[in-house]
Amino acid sequence: MKSMPAFYFDVGGVLIADNFAPHNALRTFQKLSKRRFDPAVAYATYLQIQPALDLGTMSFDEFCAHIGASPIEFVPDWLAMHPVDPAVLEVIEHLLAAGHPVGLATNFCRTLLNLLIENDPVLSRLEVCCSSDIGLVKPSQEFFHHASRMVPAEEIVFVDDREVNIQAASAFGWTAIHATQGWLSKFKDTYIQ
Repeated sequence: MKSMPAFYFDVGGVLIADNFAPHNALRTFQKLSKRRFDPAVAYATYLQIQPALDLGTMSFDEFCAHIGASPIEFVPDWLAMHPVDPAVLEVIEHLLAAGHPVGLATNFCRTLLNLLIENDPVLSRLEVCCSSDIGLVKPSQEFFHHASRMVPAEEIVFVDDREVNIQAASAFGWTAIHATQGWLSKFKDTYIQ
């Protein structure tokens, strides 16, 4: 008998809007800069320091200092701009209720991820493979190897919004779903009974 698949969801672009993706980041900094910092400078700085933030070699406070933002003011604005998608959360709750192992596999700043988890109790029930915790980022095979050890299963289904991560997960042997237009409906048809 085949075991139940495990599921990993990315955060930015799947669980929340990816407002810091290259096509959205400048607009995001403009929204955050009402009274605090120059959005163009913050965006250019973000592009340079984002890898260090994802790898956990730069703290959230250091990130805020680099972009010229106060962490105390940045956090509520960031949370307001990044609500958890209720439809994705509903799917996660359904998978958990059915007994599936479910987690988050993400390149993300752990401080910001903790804010999301603290604001939604369902997320606290998930296994978390976060790049800034392990010093590895997607699309590296090492990231997927580490995540596989955290949620051992014969099949791992992974949802991500970036093609490069989908290709890497597929090459690693995971079932990869590209979170593009209509992905959630197709996911439900396939995995939610």
